[in-house]
Amino acid sequence: MTSNGAETRQALVTGAASSIGAAFASRLAERKFGLLLVDKQHDALMAVARDIEARHGVPAKPILADLQNTADQDAVIDVIESSPGLDLLVNNAGFGDPRLFEQVPPEQHVAMLQVHVMAPVRFSRAALPAMIARRKGAIVNVCSLIQYIETPCNAMYGTTKLFLDRFSRQLNLEAGPLGIETQSLIPGYTISKFGETDGYKGSRRAAIPAFLWATADSVAEASLRQLGSGRQRCVPGRLNRVVEFGLRRGLIPPRILRRWIA
Repeated sequence: MTSNGAETRQALVTGAASSIGAAFASRLAERKFGLLLVDKQHDALMAVARDIEARHGVPAKPILADLQNTADQDAVIDVIESSPGLDLLVNNAGFGDPRLFEQVPPEQHVAMLQVHVMAPVRFSRAALPAMIARRKGAIVNVCSLIQYIETPCNAMYGTTKLFLDRFSRQLNLEAGPLGIETQSLIPGYTISKFGETDGYKGSRRAAIPAFLWATADSVAEASLRQLGSGRQRCVPGRLNRVVEFGLRRGLIPPRILRRWIA
């Protein structure tokens, strides 16, 4: 997806204050998109917005919202519905919890459902009518390679990401013929702040070989480059594409990869 300079385009990115979300914001700003940036981290979000406006000269509006909360989701929906020229929605916000299912407080499970499932579904529903009316637009849902691997401590994260992938494919069946593209972005291990929470202390992430890690910037760029190609799934990195194909087709037993799951 590249800018032709003929018009100002607009994108909304959730989880935009760091990592893949911030990388999307930067790459889209390079393509001269005006940006609506959603995150709950106030200082980091403001810093990203200021940096983008200073470096790229495009509007970058920060929207402070915690997507665990329905009221904050409602506020984002209001922004989407008042932005009929929205060209791209990137549902990127997410978090993990490396504990066993029964060790996680019930409210944490609900929070993950809100962020990974309810927010993307509601935001997509809010964005689609105007996109369909213009027969133009795209939605990127950030999934995960781990959605294919059945492993302990993954009951909620992998399942919610698998839902998001299936949801994307179903939307493509309905809205694709109307000019709207829905992409499942399926990254593998990505250098980010994802594993810097207290819950990941003592995890095996440090033992994961360096060659398995991608940068957030390369993930965002791969996604944007693929938009418009007609391919619904985007799996950045040659090795990840081989692994994803093998897992999805049942050619690679998940137990082989469990030793690398942190």
